[in-house]
Amino acid sequence: MKRPVLVQVSLFVVLGLLATAFGVRYVLGPQSIGGGLEVRAHLVDARGIGPGTTVTYRGVAVGEIDSVTIDDGGRGSTAVLTLDPDTRIPVGSTGRVATATAIGIITLDIEPQTAEGPYLTDGDTLEVPADAQGLRLDQMLVRMSALVESIDPGSVATLGETWGTALAGTGPDLQALLENADALSTMASERAPTLAALLEQGVDLVNTLAENSGTFPGAMRAVRDVSDQLAGSRDALVYLLDRSPEALAKTERLFADTRDDYGLLLTNLVTVGDVLAPRTPALAAGLDSIPAALGDLTSVVEGDRGDFSLVATQGPVCYYDTQRRTVGDESPRTPNLSLYCPPGEDLAQRGARVAPRPDDLGLQHQTTPAMVTGPDMAEDPLLVPTGVEVLQYWQKLLEGLGN
Repeated sequence: MKRPVLVQVSLFVVLGLLATAFGVRYVLGPQSIGGGLEVRAHLVDARGIGPGTTVTYRGVAVGEIDSVTIDDGGRGSTAVLTLDPDTRIPVGSTGRVATATAIGIITLDIEPQTAEGPYLTDGDTLEVPADAQGLRLDQMLVRMSALVESIDPGSVATLGETWGTALAGTGPDLQALLENADALSTMASERAPTLAALLEQGVDLVNTLAENSGTFPGAMRAVRDVSDQLAGSRDALVYLLDRSPEALAKTERLFADTRDDYGLLLTNLVTVGDVLAPRTPALAAGLDSIPAALGDLTSVVEGDRGDFSLVATQGPVCYYDTQRRTVGDESPRTPNLSLYCPPGEDLAQRGARVAPRPDDLGLQHQTTPAMVTGPDMAEDPLLVPTGVEVLQYWQKLLEGLGN
C-alpha cells in the first residue's frame, strides 16, 4: 500500500474517532465521558422521576438523573444527579419537579436562591421540598373533577352567548386591532432601548413614591378638595373656556408686539433678583404679616364709622443739631447725609432709610447719630375716646346729676 493512501486512511480513522466522541458528548452530555458532578436529591415521592430524567438549572439542561433508589423504611427516595462538570450550583438551591412541555415531559429543575457561592461539590445533597413536587395522578384527577363540578353549565352557556353577541360583526375591527398590535409591537421593538431606560427610571420613581407613601393621604385630600372646587366652579370654567381662544389670541399679539421689550424686561429682572435675594427673610416676614395687618385694618371700620383707640402719649423723639436759618433764606446748601436716628426702644423712626436691610446697608454712610429727647413712653398711656364713648360718658354724667 502506498504511503499517501496510509496517511489518508489514518486521517479518516482519527477524524471518525473525534466525530464519534463529539457526537456522544453532544447527545449524552459531558457527564457521559466521565468526570461529571454527582449530587444527591431526596424526594418524598419520585413519581415520574427515573434514570434518564433531564435535570435543568433555571430551565437550561445541565445533566440527568443517573439512578433512583428507595430509602430505608420506604419513606421517600434518593435520586443521584449526574451534572456537567462545569456546572456551578450555589449552596442552598432547591429542586422542583416541573413539566417542561405540553406533552407532559417531567424534569427536575434546580432553582438557586442566590447567584453567589459557595457552590455544591461532588456528593452534596440538593433539597427538594415536598410542596415543590408534582401531585399524584389521583390527587390531580380529584382536583380536576372538583373544578369541573364547580362550573355552572348555565353560566357557561350565558358566557358563550354573551361573547357571541359581543363579537358579532366585529371581524373587521378585530383584524384592524391585530394589525395595529403588530405595528405597535414592531415600534416597541425598534424603541426597546428607550423603553428600557424609561422602565429603569420608573423603578426609581416608584421607589421614591414608596418612601414618601406617608404623604399620599394628605395629597389625595388636597386633590379631592381641588376637584370639589373645580366642580363648584363649573360655570366659570365653561365661561373661561368659551372665551379662552380670543384671550389667547390677544395674548399672542401682545407678546409679539412686545417681544423686544419683554426680553429687556427679563434681563432687568436679573438685577431685581440680585436685590431681592438677600432680602428673602424680610420678604417672607412681610408676606406673613401683611394678611394679618389687612385683617386688623378692616376690623377698624364697622358699618359707616370707624372704631379704634388712639394712644395720646408721646415717647422720646430724635432731633438733629442743625444750624437754623432766617426765614426767607433760600440759598442752596449741601445736605448732611450722615445724620440718622439710632435704633432704640420706643423711637418712632420712619422711612425707607431705616427699613431692615441685609448686611446693615440701611446705616451705610450714616455716621452722625441724632440726639434723643422727650419723656419716656408711659406704661399706662392715655387713650383718646371715640365719639360714641364720649357720648356715653356724657349721658352717664347727666344721669348722675339728675339723680
